[in-house]
Amino acid sequence: MRFAWLKGGHQTQQREVINQEDIAKNQVIRECYCHNGHDVLTDQISFNGHPGLTLKLRSQTQEGLLSISPVIGDRERKFLDFERRPGEVVEICCPTCSEPFPVYNQCDCGAHLVALFTSPNASFSQCVGICQRIGCLHSELISERNLRLYSRTYYF
Repeated sequence: MRFAWLKGGHQTQQREVINQEDIAKNQVIRECYCHNGHDVLTDQISFNGHPGLTLKLRSQTQEGLLSISPVIGDRERKFLDFERRPGEVVEICCPTCSEPFPVYNQCDCGAHLVALFTSPNASFSQCVGICQRIGCLHSELISERNLRLYSRTYYF
């Protein structure tokens, strides 16, 4: 198994590299909704044959879409009509209703981790998270378990 070493916040963090075994272990988000129940999994862009999570991004100067891999921890993504500016904090919204996803917790980079719900009932006990800062260590899907760990310890 390979590992990637990344720096984040005030510590060095170890992140496992995603591979086909992880996908086979059911680490793929199969349902994902905003708090109003709109499905954000779309076939607009696919990742390894899986539909991507399509999110609306808003900054002070632009608005566009981001499609991210549904594999937990995979940093693969595609920006659509949005210029990527590393370090910029953006509002992450539902592409259907344009409402921002709710804040789950503060990330150690100073931005927020927002919740994407894995069930239409919008329960924080069934969610994954992503940081609002483009390029942050946590700007990938974070599992429910790791979100809860992060809430208690402030690092993974």
